[in-house]
Amino acid sequence: MEIETLRLVIKDLSLDDVCRFSEYRNKKEVAKYQSWKDYPIKKAQKRIAYCLKHPFHGQVGNYQLGIYLKDNDYLIGDLFIEIEGKTSFTIGYTLDSLYWSKGYASEALTAICRYMARQYHFKICLAHVYEDNEKSIRLLQKHGFEFVHKSWFYQDILYRKRINEEGSD
Repeated sequence: MEIETLRLVIKDLSLDDVCRFSEYRNKKEVAKYQSWKDYPIKKAQKRIAYCLKHPFHGQVGNYQLGIYLKDNDYLIGDLFIEIEGKTSFTIGYTLDSLYWSKGYASEALTAICRYMARQYHFKICLAHVYEDNEKSIRLLQKHGFEFVHKSWFYQDILYRKRINEEGSD
């Protein structure tokens, strides 16, 4: 699987990505809004090995895809996709802080929503975000995601967007 945008390529991670994957996920500012505090090499190896055994195919399961700069194939982040049914999927994204506020997350989010609608006919994209992650909330709102509810258990907010083959409402 490979999705190309103007500046990015979204594709399967490889074992060559282990160190880089661990490196940016280990940054305090990156981990702050994630479910981990640190991301050692062994954890990165385990996750990528899982992904290699379970490649993305649009079916029920959870997947991790790399976000690479198109011009030099450099890993700058990743997308988490969880599919539990036929019409909706949940998205998560992690970008190296060096690449924040440059439009890369926006470009990746648009591309994956469009791809999921075109390739697999998904209708709804869901995203969970911590309520103090203002940048991520603004990103989701900019892309037409709407507030659904706050989870008191997980202390996050669920956003939802209806998608079509253009990646929008």
